[in-house]
Amino acid sequence: MSDNFTSQEGSCSCYSNTYTINHTPVARFICHCTICQDYTGKAYNDVTVLLKSDVSELNINKTHFRRWKLPPNISRGLCKYCHKPSIEMAVAGNLLLIPTDNYPDIAALPEPTMHLFYNRRVEDIEDELPKYEGFVQSQTMVAKALAQGLYKRVT
Repeated sequence: MSDNFTSQEGSCSCYSNTYTINHTPVARFICHCTICQDYTGKAYNDVTVLLKSDVSELNINKTHFRRWKLPPNISRGLCKYCHKPSIEMAVAGNLLLIPTDNYPDIAALPEPTMHLFYNRRVEDIEDELPKYEGFVQSQTMVAKALAQGLYKRVT
């Protein structure tokens, strides 16, 4: 599969932490878990997932990483200056999660495919996306979405 994605420079809101996104995200979803709510300061986290190799010029030395809860083993990075989400790392840093707010051209991204931890939502969302509840169901669907996204790359 060819990727017609145009590279974008992502960053936290104050541009202290930057990176170049060179490939279409493997997955995009909306997470309503309480950790994402705390991390973003919003009702949910609209996030993209990329392989580490999809992102270059990582300049995140002004990012403070923290793990809110184990498992899952995700390090969530907040900018040391603006205190806004910068980037998240999972699977020993091999997967990068980037809040869609950190892209300059959100319209170029694939649409989100699902809502996760919908049982933790702050407000109902009226859309046609599937809504998954709880840890097991949400994590299973993330794993499935990642597998499908990776499979599309090799076919």
